Amino acid sequence: MNFSSDFHASLSDVDIKDAENSIGSIPNDILAIYHRQNGGVMERSLFISDAEDEYVMEYLLPIPEGGLEPAEQDIVRVNTALQREQLIPADHLAFGMDGGGNYFSVARSDGSVWYHPLDTWEEDQSPAENHARTMERLSGSVTDFFDNLTEQ
Repeated sequence: MNFSSDFHASLSDVDIKDAENSIGSIPNDILAIYHRQNGGVMERSLFISDAEDEYVMEYLLPIPEGGLEPAEQDIVRVNTALQREQLIPADHLAFGMDGGGNYFSVARSDGSVWYHPLDTWEEDQSPAENHARTMERLSGSVTDFFDNLTEQ
């Protein structure tokens, strides 16, 4: 996995525990990614689904690190806001985003990766109705998702 820009690779167990205290557990497959690279702009960002649809994850949300200036968009801030507004299901954890402000998440229940196109959200529908209508399952696992990212 390559990044064209990055944050810091010095993520500590305390940083992870602090984040998990705020947003709940971070699945091990995602933690493995964060231990190698704590956020940044993706070089290999294109995911092509089984239906040949293209998705571009441009940005891996960083986990906040103690003693450093927080990123404007980090995994804690983003997930806190998304959960508060019920824009993603409660068992999902957003970890990336595209250039249009749509999110990529992992389902904590089974490790599958999902896409959340928030630009198709309908205010007159409940969160559950919006989730059912808009969410797209991309991959059965985080590892499979990241292994299948290619350059645009």
